[in-house]
Amino acid sequence: MLMSKFYSNNFNNEIKRDIFTKNILNKTNFIILITLLITLYFLLNLNKIITSFKFEFFNQLLVNNGFVIKNIEIKGINHLNKNEILKIISSYKKINIFSINFQNIYEEINNITWVKKGSIKIVYPNTIKIFLTEKEPIAILQNKFGNRLISKSGNLILEKQLNYFKSQLPIVNGKNAEKNIGSIFEIVNLNKDFAKNIWSLTFVNGRRWDIHFKQGLTIRLPHSNTKEAWQKVISLNENFKILNIGLTEIDLRKPYQILGKINVDKKLIFEKRN
Repeated sequence: MLMSKFYSNNFNNEIKRDIFTKNILNKTNFIILITLLITLYFLLNLNKIITSFKFEFFNQLLVNNGFVIKNIEIKGINHLNKNEILKIISSYKKINIFSINFQNIYEEINNITWVKKGSIKIVYPNTIKIFLTEKEPIAILQNKFGNRLISKSGNLILEKQLNYFKSQLPIVNGKNAEKNIGSIFEIVNLNKDFAKNIWSLTFVNGRRWDIHFKQGLTIRLPHSNTKEAWQKVISLNENFKILNIGLTEIDLRKPYQILGKINVDKKLIFEKRN
């Protein structure tokens, strides 16, 4: 009975030692596996790490020696806010001039709605020259989205300070007016001095234009032969000074008919009758 108990205790101790040994082996294998994975990751990314280190080293070396954008010359700005260009360039101030992706800068500048086209010239070690051609606004487009400057080609120009342009440019409105603005401005500018009196242009039913003048006159143009109708208006103005005789409307929608409305002072008529 004592012998049996002895062997039983010995057997239990052996089991405990085996379990302990297995636990140690499992932990050791786990540590080895983690170490191998970390080593493998490091080896796979070693080239990237070295490359990044080299770039940072040489980049800082070049920057410290003046090969970084310090001087920015911008030509061709009339209305565009210069700070919009400087904001784009500022994100590249800590990169040496040889490593800058100027294609990205070019694309960012050309995405500004004022810019029609642009180019960049690099003058080493620290200067870039930017040459711009701005879009020319010809009117203020008015729709449900608000007021926007618009060019002859129908491109919208995002400009917050519209007050400067309100006294200089006419208002354009009506559905799809922006798609047809180029053609109507070519027509009304046949006589630029006369066109300076235009206050607004309305595209009616997607077919034709009404032209509103500062003097209170509205010209209703036809949907076809618009140029010929406008030439009649110019002729009428040359012969009768239609902007200064109290007319409120001239209707040219029918090709062989000109209808006019005049602002009648009813009080004056009443006085003459009495």
